Amino acid sequence: MAVLEKSGYAHYEISNFALPGRYSKHNSSYWLGEPYLGVGPAAHSYNGDTRQWNVANNARYLQALAESRLPFELETLTPANRYNEYVMTSLRTQWGCDLAHIQSLPEDYSKHFLDAIQPFLDSGDVVRNGEVFMLTRQGKLIADRVARECFV
Repeated sequence: MAVLEKSGYAHYEISNFALPGRYSKHNSSYWLGEPYLGVGPAAHSYNGDTRQWNVANNARYLQALAESRLPFELETLTPANRYNEYVMTSLRTQWGCDLAHIQSLPEDYSKHFLDAIQPFLDSGDVVRNGEVFMLTRQGKLIADRVARECFV
């Protein structure tokens, strides 16, 4: 982290660094909860409410297309799924987890989040800037634990 940041790279996601403004547009969609379309075998798509993924087997995929079918599975996300996913992905980024976004979900999990994140604020693993919560450098080392403790 120190070497890349000293070289001018932004640590914009737990496992990703880039020069400022040169972030991966494709992967950033995942982390920012934006809709995306996946095309081809094993590709995933997301529209905010559902996620679908195409079969991974190339032969089955091509055969289905030849029969004018799109072979995929579909998952409808519950409010708890949407909350957990947002917490997990947003905490991984330099943009952090916005309490306003949590409050905008179909169920308001903000009280749960605030209670669960407090020990990490106290330990210095998370910082709060207004309504946005971000992992500190030491917090990035335990990101999965922080997210897990905030899950419903």
